[in-house]
Amino acid sequence: MILLVTEDQKFLEMMTGRLRKMGKGAMGITTTQNLWMRLRQTPPDIIILDGNCSNVDALQTLKELKAEGYKGQTIVLGGGTSAPFVPEVSRFGAIQTAGRPLAVNRVMGAIRIAQEHLNTDLCHDLANGQEEAWSSRKFETQDLSARTWNYC
Repeated sequence: MILLVTEDQKFLEMMTGRLRKMGKGAMGITTTQNLWMRLRQTPPDIIILDGNCSNVDALQTLKELKAEGYKGQTIVLGGGTSAPFVPEVSRFGAIQTAGRPLAVNRVMGAIRIAQEHLNTDLCHDLANGQEEAWSSRKFETQDLSARTWNYC
């Protein structure tokens, strides 16, 4: 599941629609308060934070995700106004890309990179006997054994 957090309704609908057409589970929310409720239910594999939105404090959200032990990947969408974020975002292990205004191909590229990171993390954990960290997660198209076979 990919979760997009942005206050831009047009961007949210366009991106979630495109991801769903590609067969990916996608959901959009407009506030970080909704993000925390969603994380308690079923943590998404990838969270995309729109760093150009006034109600999405990307750096604070990254700090809180780290403190909560979030295991998925995070992408922060930047643009001209978020250039100072680059070093801070990288420090939290997030991917930053210029996704605004509407740089769809860059966002899709960042999603592909995040998915590869998830696959690498899975293989590493399985090789080190930590499969319990992944066994309870719900993947959108493959069960754990199929995912292991295809990527490790």
